[in-house]
Amino acid sequence: MIQPIDMTLFENRIVSADLKHICSTTDWSAFDGKSILITGANGHIATYLTYSFLFAIQAGKLNATVIALSRNGEKLRAVYAPFIGMSYFRVLEADVSEKIDLKERVDYIFHFAGNASPYHISTDPVGILKANIQGTFNVAELAKRNAGCKIIYSSSREVYGKNDSEERLSEKSFGSLDPVLPRSCYPESKRASEAVLAAYGNQYGVGYGIARIAHCYGPGMNLSDDGRVMSDFLDKALGGDDIVIHSDGSMLRAFCYVGDVIRGLLILAAYNGPGNTFNLSNETEEISILDLARLIAGKVPGVRVEVLKRDIDTGKYCADKRVPLDCSALMELGWSPEIGLKEGIARTFESFIN
Repeated sequence: MIQPIDMTLFENRIVSADLKHICSTTDWSAFDGKSILITGANGHIATYLTYSFLFAIQAGKLNATVIALSRNGEKLRAVYAPFIGMSYFRVLEADVSEKIDLKERVDYIFHFAGNASPYHISTDPVGILKANIQGTFNVAELAKRNAGCKIIYSSSREVYGKNDSEERLSEKSFGSLDPVLPRSCYPESKRASEAVLAAYGNQYGVGYGIARIAHCYGPGMNLSDDGRVMSDFLDKALGGDDIVIHSDGSMLRAFCYVGDVIRGLLILAAYNGPGNTFNLSNETEEISILDLARLIAGKVPGVRVEVLKRDIDTGKYCADKRVPLDCSALMELGWSPEIGLKEGIARTFESFIN
């Protein structure tokens, strides 16, 4: 069995290389002199984003204050151990489903609080709804109290629901959702959260940007009890276990490396032009679940792929036909994915063993 090394993610060699690239290719001027709050800061994307700001500050590219918020204070202090006590950083142990008690000025709020794993969707649907909907109300209220504050919300491609009539889904596309399906707590709460932000924008002038992210992966992702295919397959392979697929493996996905997601989020946050909702996905390499399993299994000698065909558990997983996202709006702002799937999986694999 391959054992991950014991260090903070920030000190990981692969992560450091990602952060260096993000730092050198980002225009940080929009964030200079600002106070930045990141909710759900223990999550995968939020951790990488927080690290990106902190790396830029350390590199002398940015003068800003970063506040990392999560309800798990112990994990916060572990994840951000190298920065505890620094003048430009602090942690805030809080639950976004309750009023956010923050007295100092905030200029940007990156709202990532909430869980997207199929495991939590099936076991804690009420918690999913509270974090996404009530949490977004509380974040919007905080922004309202800070004139000029902008919210950047981590939404999902799942807000589009079932849509078989279009070849690609733009930000104006819309599909159907059955609100009483067991897993609808996630996409419906994301839809509702977007509506909350739009309402606060229309009624109170609160600025916001929405990133509809699809299938992010990379170093630091949670591998245990997550339920998403990339996490589960990596977890099995890293443990030297065979990968078992509980379907025919024909469903298609497209995955976006976390470093590319962060670059997109920073571009979106700095943008002040017309339009505030953007698809964020790497649609250059569509792959079947079976081929993904084979690609990951091939990283470890002796790991095999076993296919156990059965109906998809729609209480955990979306069984709708995949329609690619149209990311041209974000690309017009200068973003494009840089890390291909094979390279991204290799980097992710290496990050867990080196």
